Formats: sequence, structure tokens, C-alpha cells
Amino acid sequence: MTTAFNQDVIHEVKDRIDIVEIIGGYVQLKKRGRSYVGLCPFHNEKTPSFTVSPDKQVFYCFGCGAGGDVLTFLMKREGLSFPEALAALAARAGVELVGEEETPAARRQRELKERLYRLGAIAASFYYRILARHPAGAPARSYLQRRGIKGVTARQFELGFAPDAGAVLVNYLQRQGFTPEEIEQAGLSLSRPPRGLVDRFRGRLMFPIKDSRSRVIGFGGRVLGEGQPKYLNSPETILFHKGHHLFGLHLSLPGIRKEGRAILVEGYMDMIAAWQHGIDNVVASLGTSLTPAQARELKKYAREVIIAYDADTAGQAATLRGLDILAAAGLQVRVLQLPEGKDPDEFLAARGPEAFRELVAGSQGLMEFRIHKAVSEHDAGTAAGRKAIMTALLPYLRQVRDAVEQETYARLLNRYTGISETAILNDIRRPEARLDRAVKTTYIRDGRAGGTAAPHQAELFLLRAYLASPALATRIDAELGENWCRDQAARDLVAAVRERRRENPELTGPDLAGILTPGREPQQEALLARLTLAEDLGPVEERAVNKAIRLLKLQQLRRQSKSLWLALARAEDTGDQEQVRELQGKIFHLQQTINSLKLGRGELR
Repeated sequence: MTTAFNQDVIHEVKDRIDIVEIIGGYVQLKKRGRSYVGLCPFHNEKTPSFTVSPDKQVFYCFGCGAGGDVLTFLMKREGLSFPEALAALAARAGVELVGEEETPAARRQRELKERLYRLGAIAASFYYRILARHPAGAPARSYLQRRGIKGVTARQFELGFAPDAGAVLVNYLQRQGFTPEEIEQAGLSLSRPPRGLVDRFRGRLMFPIKDSRSRVIGFGGRVLGEGQPKYLNSPETILFHKGHHLFGLHLSLPGIRKEGRAILVEGYMDMIAAWQHGIDNVVASLGTSLTPAQARELKKYAREVIIAYDADTAGQAATLRGLDILAAAGLQVRVLQLPEGKDPDEFLAARGPEAFRELVAGSQGLMEFRIHKAVSEHDAGTAAGRKAIMTALLPYLRQVRDAVEQETYARLLNRYTGISETAILNDIRRPEARLDRAVKTTYIRDGRAGGTAAPHQAELFLLRAYLASPALATRIDAELGENWCRDQAARDLVAAVRERRRENPELTGPDLAGILTPGREPQQEALLARLTLAEDLGPVEERAVNKAIRLLKLQQLRRQSKSLWLALARAEDTGDQEQVRELQGKIFHLQQTINSLKLGRGELR
């Protein structure tokens, strides 16, 4: 596949594709006026804020800010690169891709990956044949029978067995035309001088690890006899990154998409047992601590994740780590509580799938789980125990902003500890620290000392005006300065517009949107989609432009004022009276300018 494509071909592919049809395969959409709306697949929401415009062929979520065209959607939803997304749509549209020549280095990398995908598939087939038919696979067949794994399930997952026989796989792969270097790059061999290459996996039940497109990218192996480690995964390769992948995702994707949630277990056997019992939206975290990359992978396909880790101490500790990681990724999180000492595999074998589904239905929310855990670890019958419970929970309870939720958790804690709801709510709502100066409080709460904020309505409106009219763009830059956008994606977009207008000064919005090259940064794609679906911003008229410029000027001046007040506080603390007087004068004059602008007596009339 080439890395760059003729722009006419890209536009032809997009013209032949119905964005509503593509996105409708992932999101339940309802027609509203000339657009379609649904629940956003990229963040949790109860009220639809995700909009698809068939006229403008873009999507945008007014909740989380995700947006772009149909290629952007596929890239974000499926984790595809731009060429992969384009190829998928081109095949669907019946368009032949005409691309520019890729670099020699890119071609070598692509060809190597294709060879390693092929090598992995052949290795998995080799291991499976030994498990299914060879006498050497008898121990693995017996093990799977004891664990209740059926032959059809073993075939679905392409389970296999690696004989403890030196270099049997290496030799087989070389006979298939693969070089020793390729076998080593696939993570399937080890160098053992003077013997040379030997099989990395020996005497182990083999679990092929596949990506979401069912391509073998690595293996996990469980030792059947004595030996350590009990489980061994492939090393890091150009295909396999242990902390990025989820076992069983290639099979569970349809079930996850259908339900909008995934059940997360720890190990290979837990996932396979659940799948065999008809739980078709389950994945495993490869037996390791959950990583942010794995959480982001789940976020592509699910809004909610139910953690079903083992009920032992290690499993509970992993659950707590996983809760924070999943919540930080923007997923709704619940915890399935298994009976003590059980793992999902054992529970399903003893109680069956219906009992497991009942546990899923009764799974606890994130805060409920934290409350139950804190209460179980401390004695709520003593003052010290109650204090320890509140100390453990307050950092999390203070993150809850909704008053109804706060009261719900206060009621639950009152039931378990006897602490009055009023006292709990007072603790939740009490600031952790009080600053002497109100200006410091305002400044810190504003949270903008070192970062940038997403564009607000006035800035979005001016961006729309900037694209709509070269004359307005010149005026906006003159009034606010060239760095008037605080959001980085907006600044990049404005810079791209300026560059294009140097070549063609009369370019306006629609023309600009068409020539800003595909494959932009996701934030720019989302911003362009937002501006395209900008009915709420109102028409670009001189009076509205004046008002927006005045508002942004006021915000610029207020930020300067906050910085000056903070500097004044520091100068007073150090006793630097000369600087105090200088800063007081600056603040006075700045406040006069602010008041004048607020009254409409500033530079804009």
C-alpha cells in the first residue's frame, strides 16, 4: 500500500460513500431535520450529542468534540491509519487507488510486516495441527479436556501446542521459505550458541494473539509441566506490543459493538471459557496489569467496561488499578464481584452462564465499589475506622460534581458507617484548602496558567468568520494579534489558512475546507467539522463580529489582570514596595481599559 494518494482519488472515494450508512453501522442514528443524531461512540452520554450531516459529509460530537469526515471516523473507531481507512472505503466504493510512490524504507517496513503476518499465521497453524493430531500434543489435549474446553472452541481460537523439541518450529518455518532473521523478528526463536536458533516456546499450550483484523501478531504460552514462568508472551516486535493488545478482541468485536460494553477478564482461559459459554463481548488483558493503551483500545469500541478480575487479593488490587485507568480513558466502569476465591473460568464451570449474566447485571458502579471496599477494610464500629473510611474515600468523592450523586453516596455511607449524611456532605463539599487572596483562588480555579482551552463560542464564531472572508481575517488579526486563538488546533488551522491565502488571497470557507489536505491532525479535523455544523453560531455579520472581537479582547485583558494580581500578591509577600506601586498602577490602567470595553467605548464602535 502506498503512503500518499492522489487528491482526486481521495475525493472520489468520499463522494461515493454515504457517511450516514458507514457510521450507522456503528451508531444507532435517528433523523433530526437534515442531520442524524445518536449517542457518541467516543464518550459516555445519555442524551445524544453526536451529529452526522449527510449534506456536508461530516460528523461532530458536541459533547466530547470528536469530529471529521468518514475517513476520520474509521481511523478513530477502528484504530486504522489514513491509508488503511482509505483502502477500506475504496474497496467498498469500487475505486482503484492511485498513489504516489512510497519511499524505499517505507516499502521495506510494509513488506516485512506482511511477511511477519504470514509467518505468524503459518506458525499458529503448525501449533494447532500438533495439538489436534500429533502424539506430542496429547498433554495439551488432556489439559484442555480437564478445563472443559471443547474441540470447536480450540479451533475457533486456534489453540496449539509447542513441543519441547529444540528447533522444530524454526526448522519448519525455514522450509516454508522464511529466513532465520524473520523468525527472530517475529519473536519465535532464541539464539543459543553454539546450537544456533531454537524455538522460544517449548512444552507449552499456545494461544495465538490476534489484532482486531484477525491477524496473528504474537503468542502466549502456558507451561503444562514444571517450569517458570507459568505464562510466557511473545517479546516486543514491530507487530506485537504487549501493553497495547487485548486477547480475543477479534472474536468479541461484534458483541461489544452490539451491547456498547465489554467485559474485561485477566487471563486467556477466563476469556475462552466465557466465550464458550456464550458471553460474546469479553476480552482479556493478556494476564498483565491493564495499561492506558489497552483502555484506549477498548474505548474505540465500547462506552462501558465491566471488570471481572479474580476475587483473590491480587485480582482485587488489579481491579483497583484498572478502575483508575479505564475511568481516565473516559469509559464508564463497573465491577463484577465474584465469590471469594473464584475466577471467571471456575465460576462459569460451577454455576453456568446465566448465573454469570446475573453478576454482570448486578455489577457495581465505580464509586459503589470503592465504598464497599473501604468499608470492608476498616472497622466502621470505631471512630478510628470511620475516619479511615472517610480518608480513603474523600479524594474520590470530591471528584463527584453532581449534587444528586453526592447525596446518593452520602446515603450509602451513612447506611454502612452511621456517619450522618450532613457530615459526609459537608466533608465532600468543604474546600481542601483556603487561599488568603480571592484573586489567587480565581486564578487557580480558572486553570489556565500553563495550558490552552478548547475554543468557546466567540472564538469559534471568529474562526468561522476567518474562513468566510479574507477581509474579516485581516481585521481579526489586526484587532487581536496573530496569536488570538488559545486552542492549539485553532492556531494551526488559522496558520494553514494564512498560508493558503498567500497563494490565493480570495479563498473562502468552502474552498479552504476542500484544499486543506486530508490526513490532518485529529484536532483540526474535529474543529473543521464543528465549524461546518455551526448553525448555533449564527450568521457572520459585522455586528456579531464586533461583539466577538470585543469579548475576546476582554478575555485577553482579564488574563493579563489575573497575572498582574498574582504578581502583586508575590511582591507584597516579599515586601518589594517599588514593584507593588508599579503593579498597582498597571492594574489601575488595565481596569480602566476593561471597563471602557465593557461599556462599548473601546476601540470597537
